[in-house]
Amino acid sequence: MHAHAPRTARAPQVGVIVIGYNDAAHVTTAVRSALAQGPVVREVVAVDDCSTDASVDLLARLATTEPRLKVVRRRVNSGGCGSPRNTGLDRVTSPYVMFLDSDDVLPPGAVDALLTAATGADAQVAGGLCVRRELPGRREVPWQAPLYATHAVFEHPAQRPRLVHDTLCVNKLYRTDFLRENGIRFPEGRFPYEDFVFTARVLAARPRMALVPDRVYVWHVRRSADRLSISLDRADIANWRARTEASRLAYEILLGAGQKELARAARAKFLDHELRIYARELGLHDQRYQRAWWAHTRACLAEFDASDWAHNPTAPGRLIGRVVLASPEPTRPVISSRMPSSA
Repeated sequence: MHAHAPRTARAPQVGVIVIGYNDAAHVTTAVRSALAQGPVVREVVAVDDCSTDASVDLLARLATTEPRLKVVRRRVNSGGCGSPRNTGLDRVTSPYVMFLDSDDVLPPGAVDALLTAATGADAQVAGGLCVRRELPGRREVPWQAPLYATHAVFEHPAQRPRLVHDTLCVNKLYRTDFLRENGIRFPEGRFPYEDFVFTARVLAARPRMALVPDRVYVWHVRRSADRLSISLDRADIANWRARTEASRLAYEILLGAGQKELARAARAKFLDHELRIYARELGLHDQRYQRAWWAHTRACLAEFDASDWAHNPTAPGRLIGRVVLASPEPTRPVISSRMPSSA
């Protein structure tokens, strides 16, 4: 690790890609939060995924007064977040790029903090603290706070395997040429948890990374919204299947790149985080869902090897996993564990 370089004023070098679909209520707030970062933001590329509401009109109106804003409307809705982000990557011209979802915001100073860290450390990727803000109550919960407790620089991600736990793409700044030279893009189409795959591709390319304790992203969580986000809409078994598939692909990407330690860390994350979240929600679902979840989870865990279970074998996720593997039918101790969950 290396000392953090002092913060200095930066020339316009960053492009912010904002994606949205039928989010007229929030999209201009997101875009304005990016523009408000100041002259360090060279361009904001707002990609509309073929909305049927007033989103495009609002963005076009804002673009008439803000020359840094480029509005791109996709002709066909992709059904996911990956394709519009890829569209933005194709249009951005800045040396550095960030991602912002239409219902979230960048706090003041976020881009400057990340750019200062990236340029000061000559890092291809810089990451900072994201906070989950529960609305309407505005309670805030830091996301993966231990990773961003202090300034740090890593020559490559394997020096901090815990990085696999932060699967978000939005609390980070990327060198645009790093992404393009390594062919790093998001899965196309309706692919839930596209961040898992994108982040694995980033880590597999062994970037030099700089981390800062600054708040750089506010993730708005609207549990009472008419249309829930992908991470909150877990009523159907398809959501769990999508999450396990994204986790499996992330593991294979890291393993295929020779990043064995990071691949093991990704498997540990699956047990400690994904498995625990969905297992403790089992009691909220009917018997049909429980049986489908159990069968699918057993098939996923059967691919794990002894080394995946060896570390911290009494951790709750590993205990749950062993129970699922040991029983062909759902068991009451797992189903009756109904603890509060997160994303």
